Amino acid sequence: MAGKRRARNGSTVALLSPWAVVSVGVLVMVVLLGVALGTAVGDRPSAEPGPALPTGPLPAISASSFAASRSAAPTASRTARPSPTPSASPTRVASPTPSRSPSPTVESAPIPLLSQPPSPATQVTGVYRAVETYAGAFIGEVRVTNRSDTPRSWTVRVEVPGARLVSAWVEGSAQAEASGSRSRFTFTSGAALAPGASASLRFHLADTGAATAPSSCTVDGAPCGR
Repeated sequence: MAGKRRARNGSTVALLSPWAVVSVGVLVMVVLLGVALGTAVGDRPSAEPGPALPTGPLPAISASSFAASRSAAPTASRTARPSPTPSASPTRVASPTPSRSPSPTVESAPIPLLSQPPSPATQVTGVYRAVETYAGAFIGEVRVTNRSDTPRSWTVRVEVPGARLVSAWVEGSAQAEASGSRSRFTFTSGAALAPGASASLRFHLADTGAATAPSSCTVDGAPCGR
C-alpha cells in the first residue's frame, strides 16, 4: 500500500509541476507590473480632486426615449464651401506721357539787303604838297597817277574855308577845267591820263588866312595822300 501511494503522489507531482511553473511566472509578472505602476503613479504630480460623481442611481433610459432623442438630434448639414472668386487682376494705369514743351523758335537775324556793289578801287591816286605859302595865300599841288592798265580821266576836289581861287593849271599836260565857288573847288582833267603816267595839278588860293593846305582833298573820291 505504501508503495502504491508513493507512486501515485509521484505521478501527481509530475503532472502538476508545469502548471505550478506557469502560475509562479504569472505571479511574478503581476508583482512586477504592480511595482511599475506604483512607481509611475508616484512620479506623476498630484492632480486636483475633480468634482464628486453623483452617487445616486442613474436614471433609467428606455428604448423609446433613446430613439426619440436620437431622431430629435439635429443632423449637421454639409454647407457647401463657397468657391473662391478669382480676384480681378489690377488694371494697369498708363503713366502720363510728359508733354514736351515746344522748343523756342530761333528767329534768324534779318539778312541785310545788299547795298550797291562798292566801286572798284581807285585807279588814279593823288598826293598833296604845298608849293609856296604867302600871307593869307598859298599854292598847292596834287600829283595824280594812273595806276590802271587803261587811260583814265580824273577829278580833284579841294576845300579851304573862305578861300578864293586865283588860278589853276596842269604842269606839262592838257589844262584842267576848274569850277566851284569860295571854299570848294573842283578840277576835271582835260585829257585822259595814260597808264602809269602822272600829272601835277596846281592851284593858287588867296584869302586862306593861316591855312597852308586844303581842309579836304580827294582824287576820284579817295583822300589825297600827304
